[in-house]
Amino acid sequence: MNTETGTYDVSPVVSVPELGKDHKYHVFISYSSGDSVWVSNLIHILEKTFPTVKICFHERDFVPGKTIIDNMIECIQSSQKTVMVLSPDFVRSRWCLFEANLSLFQDCITHKDIVPIMLKPCQLPLHLCHLTYLETDDEQFFHKLSQVLFSNNDQVAHSLIHYQSSLLYSGKTLLTLTAVNEESESWQPGVFSSTPVPDSLRAVVDNPQTYKQAIEIINDVRPPTSCIRFTACRVIICVFCVLLTMFGIVLSAAIGITSQYIQVCPRVLLALPLGIAAAICVPTIFIKTVCWNKQKAKTIIQAMKKKACQANLLLNNSSLLVGTSSKSQLFFVYVKLSDCKKTFQTVFGCVLSKNMWEKSISTYSSDYACCLAKKHFPFNSTEPPGHLKDGICFCQYVAAQMKND
Repeated sequence: MNTETGTYDVSPVVSVPELGKDHKYHVFISYSSGDSVWVSNLIHILEKTFPTVKICFHERDFVPGKTIIDNMIECIQSSQKTVMVLSPDFVRSRWCLFEANLSLFQDCITHKDIVPIMLKPCQLPLHLCHLTYLETDDEQFFHKLSQVLFSNNDQVAHSLIHYQSSLLYSGKTLLTLTAVNEESESWQPGVFSSTPVPDSLRAVVDNPQTYKQAIEIINDVRPPTSCIRFTACRVIICVFCVLLTMFGIVLSAAIGITSQYIQVCPRVLLALPLGIAAAICVPTIFIKTVCWNKQKAKTIIQAMKKKACQANLLLNNSSLLVGTSSKSQLFFVYVKLSDCKKTFQTVFGCVLSKNMWEKSISTYSSDYACCLAKKHFPFNSTEPPGHLKDGICFCQYVAAQMKND
């Protein structure tokens, strides 16, 4: 920094581009009033370092008499780039204006480049989760900011962020959660941490208690209590079955051979069908015992799927679904279901739609979330067109599954 002028020495030299006919400002800075001191200092340094730069910010440039919304839209439209100073205060206040008036802001933001600055650590809103932001504690922060603000867009395409509607995130996997007992026996259900809410879900889960309740529902799957779950017990049963089978075979053969040469007591002959029955039934018990682990693992996964569907009765209100296809992983998928819910109302009417919606969530939502996470569906796209871009929406999935069933 040049101590005489109070400006930064930016190398290589960055020149401020000329404003186009549609622009009044080079940059509009959106920030929370709680961060105004830091932002004022940044604006002062920018204007000192680049005397020709035109910066728009609300404390100076908002037109009195207009609403905040109208002022923000006008400033974004008349600026080449938009800087968002991210902080917990910004997410709670300023970004809420964007969220609440998304239909108004979307058009003017869609065609603008957004430059995010992380002033204070905070959980980014869902629409901004894909951003690569500038960090203020970076030694090269001002140089990087200058490059992004005043260089041609083509030269810094990797740094510029284009706004994306939440609809573009519908169907995207936000988190793959691993069980804390991942290495446990196959017959043991997975156990997942219910606190805290993972960072990747905080943008959509408004109430941490909702997430906690959903995980507790999934964790409620009970392990089997049979003694067969112990390896030693299964080994003993298998050895006993082998010995009993061999004894039955030997006994049957001995009685058959003896009866050809001498008269055998009728009571002894009664043992013949018993030996044959043992030779048939005991191997069945043996196979059941050997395959117990595999069969019980399938039962556990099915139970966890049902619990995940129950959890989705809570999570779907936050445009979130959870699915599982194994005992050790949960897939959390962000998906908008409002349009699908309206379709249920249209098809089933106001009286039945709520009941049918809850039944569909309770039956199909876990498998549907897994299909979204794995980007694979067991059938081709169905008609009519659904509500999910480049995918199958929930009401389409339910209709196809009901048809197949």
